[in-house]
Amino acid sequence: MSWSDILYPGNPERRETVVRLHQELINCIELNFDTTNELIGALNEHCHCKLHPIKMNMKGTIRDNCNLLLSAIKSIQDILQAIDARLKSNLEPDLYRKLHNFQETDAKKMQILRSVATVVSGLTGTVAMGIFIKLALSQVVSRVLSQTTMILAKVGASVIGAVAGMLLGMGVDLILSAILGAIERDQLEEKIQELKALVSEFKPASKEYNKTILKTICMLS
Repeated sequence: MSWSDILYPGNPERRETVVRLHQELINCIELNFDTTNELIGALNEHCHCKLHPIKMNMKGTIRDNCNLLLSAIKSIQDILQAIDARLKSNLEPDLYRKLHNFQETDAKKMQILRSVATVVSGLTGTVAMGIFIKLALSQVVSRVLSQTTMILAKVGASVIGAVAGMLLGMGVDLILSAILGAIERDQLEEKIQELKALVSEFKPASKEYNKTILKTICMLS
């Protein structure tokens, strides 16, 4: 035990809190990578896209990895918007509105999609494609994608975002380096509060993102 730990006995516990919160943040990022790759796989299979899976850079910063996710999600959003634009240009306005109306039943939306699949350029007439398009155009998926994008940008822009090393301990060592005694206590408290705020927002958003995308993909199986 160092002299600073003797003088400030709360520091070891603060360090453990930083380690735990940092790992929770990394776990959220890992979950988002996995979820995004699942969605990329579904788009490639059912929409004939050519998106490339993304891989975490374990030696990069949290910001680097958030930027990778943001780029992938932006590509997905562009594809969904392109599908939406294609439908809008090929459907009668009333039918297009019904596809976006939550009050319309899934059966009705599927009926519309089946009836127009042959006239919408670039879309197949399979049931799986119809379900995917319906869900892809839903406000829920769009909202979750947008929410995830905003939070990733916030995480990447944070001071923690500049920390390198996604493996447990690597980034934490950098956070804790060159901080001693009373200064360490104050800086640890600052980092704890920053991490708590990021985790409290990012964790539920990541779970919702994962749940929404997996629900979409499960309907294709």
